[in-house]
Amino acid sequence: MEGDWNMQVSAKNPGAANLMAHLCSELQITRTINNMVTWDEKQWKVSPGTLITALIINSLVERQPLYNVQHFYEDMDMPLLFEEDIQAKDLNDDALGRALDRLAGIDCRQLLGTVACQAARIEDMDISSVHADTTSFSVYGDYDTKAIAEADKNKHIEIVRGFSKDHQPHLKQLKFGLMVTNEGFPIVGDVTSGNQSDNVWNQKILDEFHMSFLETWDVAYVADSALITEENVRLMAAKKVRFISRLPGRFNLEQELIDRAWKEGKWRFCGPMAEGKKAATYWTQLFQVEFAGRIYRFIVVRSSNLDKTKEKTLQRLLDKEKATLEKHIKTLSKEEFQCIPDAEARLKAILKDHAMLHALSGQVVENVSVKRKPGRPPKNKPEPLLETITYGIEWTIQPPTEQELEDWRQRETAFVLITSVSEALYDDYDVLKEYKKQINVEVRFRFLKDPMFVNAIYLKTPKRIEALGYVILLAVMIASQLELRIRNALDREKSTISAGSRKKVQRPTARLLLNMLNSIIVVYLDYDGHVERHFPHDINPEVLRVLELAGYDRRIYTDNPYKKPQ
Repeated sequence: MEGDWNMQVSAKNPGAANLMAHLCSELQITRTINNMVTWDEKQWKVSPGTLITALIINSLVERQPLYNVQHFYEDMDMPLLFEEDIQAKDLNDDALGRALDRLAGIDCRQLLGTVACQAARIEDMDISSVHADTTSFSVYGDYDTKAIAEADKNKHIEIVRGFSKDHQPHLKQLKFGLMVTNEGFPIVGDVTSGNQSDNVWNQKILDEFHMSFLETWDVAYVADSALITEENVRLMAAKKVRFISRLPGRFNLEQELIDRAWKEGKWRFCGPMAEGKKAATYWTQLFQVEFAGRIYRFIVVRSSNLDKTKEKTLQRLLDKEKATLEKHIKTLSKEEFQCIPDAEARLKAILKDHAMLHALSGQVVENVSVKRKPGRPPKNKPEPLLETITYGIEWTIQPPTEQELEDWRQRETAFVLITSVSEALYDDYDVLKEYKKQINVEVRFRFLKDPMFVNAIYLKTPKRIEALGYVILLAVMIASQLELRIRNALDREKSTISAGSRKKVQRPTARLLLNMLNSIIVVYLDYDGHVERHFPHDINPEVLRVLELAGYDRRIYTDNPYKKPQ
């Protein structure tokens, strides 16, 4: 019949891709990369910035090895993702590899800093403190760094064995370093050789700290105990970097301060640092002590919680102590003394040196022995006997009281913080609370190493692996921006979101948000070449709400933002 439409219906599953593309556009990643790398616009069908952006989106939605990325985009609505007019076949592994080579030729840390500065401006971040740490990332395969020219080797990372935080020392690895805000947004990132120590990394970051957009006199630098070497502390003093860290046990000062705190007992109750019935409570005690040539504030902290490994350690310690004491007193019990003062002196000396959980007590006892007198006994008379009196010590082992065990547990939970931040800005409670936020950088590492996000790295040259490492860090930055934006929006609304059968969530993680967004399906209605895009009527309303909280709506999945008007 004339005028009838020939309609075809199909569907695509873009998931989070469209929203990720818009967040990349907000941070101007494509433009920034194109401005930083060396490339000839006439020689490139697709710009390096667009190719790297395609890798970022793919990493966040359904990470594939380079040779499968184009297949991922065959199921995507390309005009809605990229400003350039490209097709999936343009995102082949050769093109992506060349883009990684060009990316490896620039200062990628500067790239991350530029993008982070843009994000800080958009999200109006309050950067009063930053948290830094490193993690190892194990790789499989043979990476022959000897085949790399020395000039190139010095320029790029080495895939080698090192201290493995993945507990896989048999594998070669690279390392990621991150500095995040107290809300968990990455502002400095680094990809380094697999054998670089955390001490060296901290020193390198401190050298570059003043070159970032951070104003060091307004920011507290927070890191774990690897930061604290006398050299690093002097470097921070020279650069006027205010810091908060943990005093490592390799310094005798740590145990000295803990012992002093227990002796003085001037604890200040700080309460819990988190919500929940099982949240640990904390006490602190302040000391001013010289270290690395200057006076610093040291805060001894003890907690109400003891982890299960410490309980096992306690039981092993008790068993070992008891066995050692039983063997020792077996020898001591054989000792004899000619007078009571000698026995008492020995008892006093042993007890003075005793420093165990098991109590040791003893009492001097009289030992009477009767022996036959030396020589030939007289005939027809009773054998003459000689009575000898000596003194010994009778020892008793007493198990520790419950109070003594609790004191041990408390001491084992104790640790020492060191800071150069003035007490007027951060009191003891604030310093401890800020240090506990170190978990934010660890959370980013968990996301980075999530097998759903980063699986095996299918590259063979350290140069491309290093470049891909920075692509991964850019993807972590995009995911963190999404998380931060949604959380801030929920805080303003004082509301929550529902995630399936889970309870209401007020502070959703990036992984949870991406999982929700990846459920998005778009229905395509093709009327003789006229295509309309629609969401299915049964789409989860919470997914639409996530889009709105992120500052967008369904139109980023249905309308082409780059389409030129007719």
